[in-house]
Amino acid sequence: MKKLSAYILIALLCCGYSYAQPKDSLKSYLEETKTDSARVALLAKLGFEYAFIDLDSSRQFSSQAIQLADDINYTHGKADALNSLAISYDIEGNHEIAITYWLEALDLYSSIQAKEGLARIYNNCGMVYQSLGDTTKSLEFHSKSLQIEKELGDSLGIAYSMTQVAALHLQMADYDQALYFYSTAQELLEILNDNQGLAYVHWGLGEMYLYMKEADKALSHSQFAFDYFESEENTKGMSETSLIMGKTYLLQQNTAKAEEKLLLALEISEHLDAKNVILESLINLSSLYKTTAAYAKALDYHERFTALQDTVLKNEMTSNIKEIEAKYNYEKQQQQIELLSQENEFQTTLRNVSIGVTLAITVFLILLYWAYLSKARTMDVLRNKNEEIEKKNAIIEIEKKNALAAAQAKSDFLSLMSHEIRTPMNVVIGSIYLLMEDDPSPEQAENLNMLKFSAENLLTLLNDILDLNKLESGKLELESIPFDMNLLIKGISDGYGVQARSKGIDFSLDVDDDIPKQLIGDPGRLSQILNNLISNGIKFTEEGDVKLRIRMLKKGHKKVKLKFIIEDTGIGIPPDKQEAIFENFTQANSNTTRKYGGSGLGLAITKHVLNLFGSDISLESELGKGSKFSFKLSFKTNHILETSDMS
Repeated sequence: MKKLSAYILIALLCCGYSYAQPKDSLKSYLEETKTDSARVALLAKLGFEYAFIDLDSSRQFSSQAIQLADDINYTHGKADALNSLAISYDIEGNHEIAITYWLEALDLYSSIQAKEGLARIYNNCGMVYQSLGDTTKSLEFHSKSLQIEKELGDSLGIAYSMTQVAALHLQMADYDQALYFYSTAQELLEILNDNQGLAYVHWGLGEMYLYMKEADKALSHSQFAFDYFESEENTKGMSETSLIMGKTYLLQQNTAKAEEKLLLALEISEHLDAKNVILESLINLSSLYKTTAAYAKALDYHERFTALQDTVLKNEMTSNIKEIEAKYNYEKQQQQIELLSQENEFQTTLRNVSIGVTLAITVFLILLYWAYLSKARTMDVLRNKNEEIEKKNAIIEIEKKNALAAAQAKSDFLSLMSHEIRTPMNVVIGSIYLLMEDDPSPEQAENLNMLKFSAENLLTLLNDILDLNKLESGKLELESIPFDMNLLIKGISDGYGVQARSKGIDFSLDVDDDIPKQLIGDPGRLSQILNNLISNGIKFTEEGDVKLRIRMLKKGHKKVKLKFIIEDTGIGIPPDKQEAIFENFTQANSNTTRKYGGSGLGLAITKHVLNLFGSDISLESELGKGSKFSFKLSFKTNHILETSDMS
């Protein structure tokens, strides 16, 4: 995946700048250019071109372009030059400085609404965050780049951005999204007849289908990519796609073909000294020969793999040690210089004392002047640092304000739309009930029931969205009123008992006898929590039962603490999804949504409401065996009502 991203990075950077002219030709144009704005553009282009061969020259050209652009107030030219300067630092591996310059360029492009530049910067920032391993941040920037390219109608830019977004989804094992973006990019590139872009798409699809263990599709796509790379003599691409094909044939247990492709990948990668591909080829060949009982070969390739792996680790350790040694030697040298300096100052002082007052005054004045210069230099450094810090803080403040404004806009929009839609929905539901009272025919009654079911589900979704919006904006408050726990539980039990029996499963209730009948709290929100959890249990249970248990944990004079447990024998939740299901609009997987329906808001709202109670929800689940949700709540007891009941 990292190799694929690197190739696409180069392709996209080249698409971002149309620099077809040779560098020597650009230099000659620079001498002939008369207008300052044209000189800025050419210097920025030279900065980009030299970034790949001579970093010092690249930065010199880019800095000249920035200075000249400042002199003539040429915003677009300065942004182009900052982009070239950032690329030189990114190639060097200094990503933090690169990001700083890109963000500055982003502000300039934004100020003049230069969408082509914005798309380019968003793309470049996405590449940097991907190389740093921050897939989420990378996807955010690439998505912004893709959106702008869609607005510009740049088909080639859209295709390449979609390829990169697809690679990120593949990296996150989100195969549905990866397939969507790869397929869309493929359609565009086929229309544009861009074989280079198609090769990268087929390469990514080959790797994706290998992960999904769909061998035939993986081989078909990988072969397309390999044929293109072979025609272009792209040995890196050939080695990577050969490795994918070898691993795919190994998956098919086609040992002859697997051996052929893995040996080819090994041969090419050894010529390129591409250690990652060499290591993967060696370990897969060892596995292949072990499968075919060629144990001598299996051992040989495994030993080669181990030796190379040890060498790579050793080189990394050696590099770290050299860095430490260099730092130690530098610090030691600085200490020696400082000691010599102190000794020289002492000898100078003695000599000055012996020579006389005149020389002492002269030395004093020199030292005073040196201190003044040193202080001035220090002040300059501090001033520059403060300016950098202020610039970064300004950028952070802008992003913070934008995020707060977006959150407020979302909150206002959801509140408005939920209220505006809920009013006509209540009218629709009321009209349905009136029509059902008019003795409709069986066919009409069936249609009205379906309409009633859909309308009530939609109203439930709107209520959930409104509740979630109130929770996130901090506008939802809990009530503290007396209520009858027995009546609340009985109402829930009666309603869900019928629903469970209609599915052919059992719903049971197990409540401790010593729980007080009269409690003080928010019965509406408690019902909402229990309804969400029990309805989920019934919805995801095809056979077996759903249980609600309420246990007394602690009983005091004025307060009780209860534990609520909702347990089912349903489909269960995978361990890697047990935290995600409590996020907004999230279910365990896309198949769950298609089969069982639902918006993915119920558990998110449940968790938010429990947090208002000062509690949280716990989950124990095993895939295919069921789930158990539990939470603890404290309630005040209504002693006046309890005493009245006893008398």
